[in-house]
Amino acid sequence: MALGTMYLYELKKLFFAKVNLIALAGAVIMIVILVISSTSELRPVSREAAKELDGRTIDGQLIEELKPTMRYENGTTTVEINADYEEYAPIMDVITSVTGYDSDLTQLTEENFYHLREQELSQRIEKQRLSEAEKEFWYTKEAQVPKPFVYHYHSGPANILKSFQALGFFILLLSAVGLSGVYARETADNMNQLLLCSRYGKKALYLIKYAAGLTWIMVVALFMALAVFIPFSIIYGMEGMGEMLQLVKPLSMLPYTIGEMLGIYIGIYLLAALLFAAVTMLLSVITQNQLAVTCGLLGYLLIDLFVEIPEKFGMLQKIWLLRPNAVMMNTGFSNYRLIHCAGRLFLNYQAAPIIYALICIIALLVGNRKYRRLQVGN
Repeated sequence: MALGTMYLYELKKLFFAKVNLIALAGAVIMIVILVISSTSELRPVSREAAKELDGRTIDGQLIEELKPTMRYENGTTTVEINADYEEYAPIMDVITSVTGYDSDLTQLTEENFYHLREQELSQRIEKQRLSEAEKEFWYTKEAQVPKPFVYHYHSGPANILKSFQALGFFILLLSAVGLSGVYARETADNMNQLLLCSRYGKKALYLIKYAAGLTWIMVVALFMALAVFIPFSIIYGMEGMGEMLQLVKPLSMLPYTIGEMLGIYIGIYLLAALLFAAVTMLLSVITQNQLAVTCGLLGYLLIDLFVEIPEKFGMLQKIWLLRPNAVMMNTGFSNYRLIHCAGRLFLNYQAAPIIYALICIIALLVGNRKYRRLQVGN
C-alpha cells in the first residue's frame, strides 16, 4: 500500500509541476500550429478535388493529361497547377519525386517514368556500396511492389506519417524539461539525506521514481501524437490507410501499405519516448544536477539536427541512423543500409526497437546501482 501511495505521489509531482504543465501546453499548441501552417504551405488541393482521380492508374494516359500543366524552359520543367487541373496535383507530386524538374517532363511517358525510378533506385544502391546480400534483399522487396502505381486519396495518413520527426524532437525536449530533475532535485532541495536514510530510500524509491517517469512520458507522448492526429484527420480524413506506401515515398522499395508503416512508426515513437525518459533519468542520477542534464540533452538535440555521417563510413552511418529521430525521419525509405545480425538482415526500424529496449534496461540497472551507492550528504 505504501509503495502504491509513493508511486501516485511521484506521478502527482510530475503531472502537476508548473514547469511540466507549461512545457506540455506550449508543445501541444506549437505542434498544432505547425500542423495547420503546413497545410497552408502545401498545394491548395481540396479533399473533393483530390478524390476525383481516385483509383486511376499512373500510366501513359494519365501522364498525357498532366502535360498541359508543364512547360520546359532553360533546362527546367515548370509545373503550373491551376484551378482546372487542381485534382492532378497529388499525381504530379508522385511523378516529380522520381523525376525531379531538370528533365523535360513534357516528353515523359509511362515507360520513361518507371525506368527513371528503377535507374534512381539502382544509383542509390550503388552509391551506398551495398553488399550483394543487401542488394538481393532490396531487389526481392522491390519485385513485390505492384506496378504501375494506382492512385488513391491518402492525404490524412500520409501527412501524419511525415510528422514523426517533429514529434521525436518535441518528446526529447519534454523529457529534458520534465524528467531531468527526477533524482537531481532531491540534492538541490537538500532532501537526499532524509530520503537515503528512510525505509525505502535505497531500495524501492529509485524504481518508483523510474516507473513514474516512464508513465509520465508515455502520457505526454500520447498527448503530442493526438495533437498531430486530430487536426490532420479533421482536415484530410483518414482514407488511404490501405494504399501503397509508394504514393507517399515513390522511391521506397518496401511492399507495405501506408497504414502498416504508420503502425510501425507509432510503435517506434513510443519506444523512443521511453528511451529518452530512461536516458534522462539515468543522467539525473549520475550528475545530480538538473541544469547539466537539460543542457546535455539540448546539446545532443543540436548534434542530432546538424551532424550527418558520410556514406563512405558505412558502419558509423549505420549506427548513427539507428538514433530515434533518424528512424522517425523516414531514413528507412531511402537509405538502404541493413543491419547484419546472426546471419540475417534487418531494416533499421526493425533493429532500433530492440536496441532501444536494451538501452532502457541498461539505464535502469546502471541507475539503480548508482543510486544505491549514493552517500548521505553527497
